[in-house]
Amino acid sequence: MALSYEPSKYRHVFVELLKSALFSNHRFGLVLEGDDNWIKQQCSALSPIFSQNVVFQLGGNQIDESKKSVRYNQGHFLLGQECRILICDLRSGFDANAFTAASGTVLGGGIVLIIKNPDTFKGSIAKKWLNGAFSKLNVISQNSLLPSLSVSEQASKKSFEEQHNAIEKIIRVADGHRKRPLIMTADRGRGKSSALGIAAAKLIIKKQRHIIVTAPSIAAVQPVFEHAKRELVNVVEKKTSLQYGQATIEFVAPDDLLTRLPNCDCLFVDEAAAIPIPILQKIALHYNRCVFSSTIHGYEGSGRGFSLKFQAWLKTVRPNGNTVHIRQPIRWADNDSFEEWLFDTFLLNAENEPYAEPLSKTTFCRIPQQQLIEQPHILKSCFALLVSAHYQTTPNDLLLLLSDEAVHVYAAFTNNQCVGCILAVEEGELDDDILSDIQNGSRRPKGHLVPVLLSNHLGLSEAAQQRSLRIMRIAVHPDLHSRGIGSEMLSKLLGLNEYEYYSSSFGATEELIRFWHNNEFVPIKLGSHKDQASGTYSVVMVHGQHGWIDDAQQYFRDALCYGVSSTWSEIDTCLVRALLGTLAPLSSSSIPYSLLKRYAGGGANFDSVAAILDKWWQAETSLITKVEDLFIRRVVQRKAWSYCAREFGLTGKKQTEKMFREQLGKLLKSLN
Repeated sequence: MALSYEPSKYRHVFVELLKSALFSNHRFGLVLEGDDNWIKQQCSALSPIFSQNVVFQLGGNQIDESKKSVRYNQGHFLLGQECRILICDLRSGFDANAFTAASGTVLGGGIVLIIKNPDTFKGSIAKKWLNGAFSKLNVISQNSLLPSLSVSEQASKKSFEEQHNAIEKIIRVADGHRKRPLIMTADRGRGKSSALGIAAAKLIIKKQRHIIVTAPSIAAVQPVFEHAKRELVNVVEKKTSLQYGQATIEFVAPDDLLTRLPNCDCLFVDEAAAIPIPILQKIALHYNRCVFSSTIHGYEGSGRGFSLKFQAWLKTVRPNGNTVHIRQPIRWADNDSFEEWLFDTFLLNAENEPYAEPLSKTTFCRIPQQQLIEQPHILKSCFALLVSAHYQTTPNDLLLLLSDEAVHVYAAFTNNQCVGCILAVEEGELDDDILSDIQNGSRRPKGHLVPVLLSNHLGLSEAAQQRSLRIMRIAVHPDLHSRGIGSEMLSKLLGLNEYEYYSSSFGATEELIRFWHNNEFVPIKLGSHKDQASGTYSVVMVHGQHGWIDDAQQYFRDALCYGVSSTWSEIDTCLVRALLGTLAPLSSSSIPYSLLKRYAGGGANFDSVAAILDKWWQAETSLITKVEDLFIRRVVQRKAWSYCAREFGLTGKKQTEKMFREQLGKLLKSLN
């Protein structure tokens, strides 16, 4: 017999849960599950409680009492704000990144009210995972017994000691000795953003300063600006900055920052874990007063790769730098049950087990999605590796690898421990109608990144019709880096020979280009626009034995040799070397070396040999590994003498060309 309670009974459960949350200063999750009419009745009964609290809403039709309402996938728009009750209507859709972001706005003593139908999460393996997770919260289900609520302990007094310490250390970066950067890490809800905002405000109140804040996106630092605003009187708010008298707090995107290198009194790098380490290194070397801040566990992505790699490097070049970690929660009390639930559900706290044994022979295999659910320790091990690598691994990535049948997880094991992981996706096998639509711009099928690019940009329909595998992520246990495990996994994956070709698309850095090229992948397309967050150009590399790959390589050679002095004229000389090093040499027998020797010796002028030098490096691509950076800037990227003089710290054209002639003479002598 179906159970039925008056709406007041359900309201009583909500009230008691809210009292318990306030008593403990914890957050609680409450699931309201039933048909649409029943849910409407319960929300109406809860209306008086909603009206007495600050209510935000994620997804669904906005209720009258919600102060702010956003679409189910726009939780990041709520960042930097606070509420007592968050209504998450999952009937309109579910986005794990948005859900975890919005959850962070709920204060201790608050409720995350999750609304769903019984069949909201039926179907995929990922939905089974979510169903199991939501069942661990307090659940009020239509026609079911009312839940019994556990009693929480009273919260201890809030402590802001760690946050105050962090603020003082941030201020010291600006006021103290130069070249003493600060690395600040924290989990979500620890007041990291408020510490940055409060410190920035204190600094510009104290003295007219220009503070730059950079991050993967302006949305990521909105909380920093919100907290700074609260500390400032008569502040003028602009689209990307706050103006306080003659002082400013300004957002600058990472790529723009490195292009312009604007002056500032102090630079804050927030969510640094989501910015490639080579970009962070350039920032650290150029700016003498830096604060690097990152979330360690959170929806923004993992900071552990950042902690392991970047901190070690920074310690060598800036040995007097400092670190600070904020452990104490600010918005809720310690041991918050909802935070623990979020971490467990989306594996945000997945940690790698230390690896101390001698490395023995590895086994490599694909892990089916069903096995990942049935053996969650394997899922956690694989996901921990993805999180610890320098990737912006998010909750949505977890659901992707559990829900998309085209996504495959491969893992390497030794001594029964997961030491490496590959995340890949099947692409291709597009039919003629889809290809025609792609090429005339009327359709872009979901996924199929590389086949669509090959068909649309290179006109290679044959490649788009073939079955391929795109490798999205490779991660190796942090204790086993530089041991060849990544290359070994790739070799075993290619050895399975299950696809007609393999591909990968990633932000181009010298290290990654060399890794993939050493594993017999060749570049076929370099993006024409920098990624704003990473400051890198995306590159596509492929592996296979097909005639169209030769055609694609020729296209890449032509495009790179032309674009390296225009579209890509600002890329680093080390990346130029790595990219050009992937090209096969051409005949260089017609190069008039006598003219080059005459110029190197002081005769003729640059214009008389410029075309010869240009022909030389394009034909003999191995030459690029032997030339100096000045050769790359002046000849390959065609930078003016004045540009080269500034970059290499020389007085002008005369001194710069003198150095160029000397370096060219040494090169020619070494080749004889």
